[in-house]
Amino acid sequence: PALTIDGAALRASIAAHPDLGAAHARVSQANADVAIARADKRPDWGFDVAYQRRADRYGDMVSAGVTISLPLFAGRRQDPMIAASAATAAAALANQEDMRRAILADLEAGLADHDMHHEQWVRARDTLLPLARNRAELETASYASGRAGLLDVIEAQTMLADSELQLLDREAEVARDAVRLVLTFGGNSQ
Repeated sequence: PALTIDGAALRASIAAHPDLGAAHARVSQANADVAIARADKRPDWGFDVAYQRRADRYGDMVSAGVTISLPLFAGRRQDPMIAASAATAAAALANQEDMRRAILADLEAGLADHDMHHEQWVRARDTLLPLARNRAELETASYASGRAGLLDVIEAQTMLADSELQLLDREAEVARDAVRLVLTFGGNSQ
């Protein structure tokens, strides 16, 4: 039997899509850059301690230092950096949402194709093949009773064979759709 797909499970698995994972990482990186830019606006303290062993005639030396970075002129230096980082973060978030929507649209289109192919397969299995089989049987019985010619029987048997091949083609299409959806979007088939 042809594979069927659980569309709800695939929609739920969109969050784990690798492209969205990469986009989420870019958003996290951009948010970290905003935090770094905001941190540059606060004064930073640093302490340095050093010990130097020098030549005997000079003696050893110990030095200590304190550094303080003062964010002077924040309106011209730090604020534009913060604004640029925030704009980059907003753009990354918008790109992530755009990607999520595009992936969801691709999924919905794939599910629609799968449903269409599945309905065609069911119709061929339940309606077209039995009709072709019935016609072939009737033409064979008519030929046996002398009411139909051999060409009518051959034509009916050919139509039956074509119906069986179309059924197999449609089942293969349903299976291809299911496999493509599962491999592209995750989830599982039944």
